[in-house]
Amino acid sequence: MNTILYSEMIRKKVDTPVEGVNAKLVDILARQAEGYWEANEIKIETGLISSKGKFFSTEELRNIGGDTRMKVGKPIDAGRKNPSDENELYLSRLDGRKVNTFDGRELGRIYDYELYIDSQPWKVWKLLIDPTGLSPLKRRVRIPTKHVKEVKQKVIILKEEYEGV
Repeated sequence: MNTILYSEMIRKKVDTPVEGVNAKLVDILARQAEGYWEANEIKIETGLISSKGKFFSTEELRNIGGDTRMKVGKPIDAGRKNPSDENELYLSRLDGRKVNTFDGRELGRIYDYELYIDSQPWKVWKLLIDPTGLSPLKRRVRIPTKHVKEVKQKVIILKEEYEGV
């Protein structure tokens, strides 16, 4: 099983068919599906200071996890200005979000994600949680996304059947 951490991919440089363009991967978009989250789009920005990026399918990204730079098969201008409507989760916006059990106990905060990249669309396989405050966790844990019941504005709530605590 070929997995990679979100933190290993984010902000990495991406080669494009057009020479001289400084591009970098800035976000991965996902949607909640049955079981695991499906990550099927990436956001790539160009330049040193760029607030607008272009969206591409994850199928178009190559050399993932290798020592060489990642590559996208299309020029940046060929990307979409807006993500597809089915994507609801920007992984960068979930960083640091609290994770609670179904009964309200805080387990910790998200610090990374484990992505399964052998299939299309990619799967957000696990949430990596760092315990905070009075958390019952004693160390960092990995929680499969299939145990997520709901993603709210400030908190992620786990299903009742999660027994990792």
